[in-house]
Amino acid sequence: MSFTVNDLQDLTRLLATHPEWLGEVRRLVLTEELLKLPEIVRELAEAQRRTEEQLAQLATRVNELTEAQRRAEERLSRLEERVSQLEDRMNQLEERLNQLAARVDELAEAQRRTEERLNQLAARVDELAEAQRQTEERLEQLTARVDQLTQTVQLLVNQMAEVRGDLLEIKFREHAPAYFGRWLRRVRVVPITDVEDKLEAALTDQEVDDLLALDLLVRGRPRLAGPEAEEIWLAVEVSSVVDANDVRRAERRAALLRRAGLRAVPVAVGARVNPKAKTLAESQHVALMQDGIDRGWEQAYRAAMS
Repeated sequence: MSFTVNDLQDLTRLLATHPEWLGEVRRLVLTEELLKLPEIVRELAEAQRRTEEQLAQLATRVNELTEAQRRAEERLSRLEERVSQLEDRMNQLEERLNQLAARVDELAEAQRRTEERLNQLAARVDELAEAQRQTEERLEQLTARVDQLTQTVQLLVNQMAEVRGDLLEIKFREHAPAYFGRWLRRVRVVPITDVEDKLEAALTDQEVDDLLALDLLVRGRPRLAGPEAEEIWLAVEVSSVVDANDVRRAERRAALLRRAGLRAVPVAVGARVNPKAKTLAESQHVALMQDGIDRGWEQAYRAAMS
């Protein structure tokens, strides 16, 4: 029996009424391969989905790798540029090192020459040191000789001063009236020993010994007091150059004579009188006589007689 269109329509209405029959109809109508086709399609679709996902991931990875490659290429470019700069810098450093090496060689040569010169100078210094030592030895010898000569000259000066003093003392002793006549009448030089007994009666042995060293003891009547005035004595110290010590000795010895009962006036005479002696004589009332020119006689006389 043939299957008509009406039959198909009836079948369709039945299947619509009973949808649970669809599966059985498919099993009867379709082959096993056709029945599995939807599952296969689903599997293929799933596989396609996974493939597309993988492709998307691959695309993303490719993009990432592409970006990484770009960055790597940029970094490589920068590195290449840096390497070029470093190569230039290295070339400059090598050139500088070559210059420094040349400079070091120059300095080494200069150092060598300096050391040679220092050695020469050291040798010269040694020579100069030896010469200096010899010079110092000679200077020491000359200094010792000069000291000896100085002592000799000083001794001669002292001796000459003593000689001049002795000559002056002789001169004043022998010509006492000419020098002291302006102060005294009837001038006489008296040996100190003529009054030694009187001195010993009033003074200590040490004081007598001091007076025995008096250069001149002169006696006479003072013109300031008139012709009938009592005699006075002059305690005279004689020196080529009158200094403060001469003034002090004259004052001290005149005072000792006064203690022994003699009216004594201190006098210092000489070829020259130093400034300190002049000042001291004025304050101690000691009469001075320099080359026959006197000063302070009246003050000294009145101070001794007071």
